[in-house]
Amino acid sequence: MKRINFYLFITALVVLDGVLLRSPNLLGKIGLIIYKYHYLRTFPKTLVTVSLVVGVAVALAEAVRFLVKRGMWKRPLGQVVLSLLLLAAVAMLVKTAVDFTAWSYSHTGLRFRLGAYLLPAILAVVFGYAWATLPVPHEPFPESPVMKQPTPSEPSDKTTL
Repeated sequence: MKRINFYLFITALVVLDGVLLRSPNLLGKIGLIIYKYHYLRTFPKTLVTVSLVVGVAVALAEAVRFLVKRGMWKRPLGQVVLSLLLLAAVAMLVKTAVDFTAWSYSHTGLRFRLGAYLLPAILAVVFGYAWATLPVPHEPFPESPVMKQPTPSEPSDKTTL
């Protein structure tokens, strides 16, 4: 149930990101035309674009969780893969921050910039959540050494004292 609530929260963030990215100011709209960002011109295209990016991230995270849960991958390998994906998402966030301090992107409007920051942040949250909730392999309860000792045979009625 916790994962369903988490992914509902991610879905709400995707819709919010679509709304934010779809609302640049006049200079931002001109920039979308000049740089041919046709996938951000309307709300449905923006929503599909953001949904596809986050959907691929969720699919990658769930694939790693599945492989670890089924025992095809060891947990440390899953942690390394998810850590690398998390590092890539944080690097995207840093690159976005650097890009949006440049002159051309800094005049696109506050909502558009927040939407641009939100997408890599969503990816970082998805990979971080998958890393934190990676299944721990089930280890059977160890057998007691007492159970390995031979049991004394029960006395029978035929024995005499």
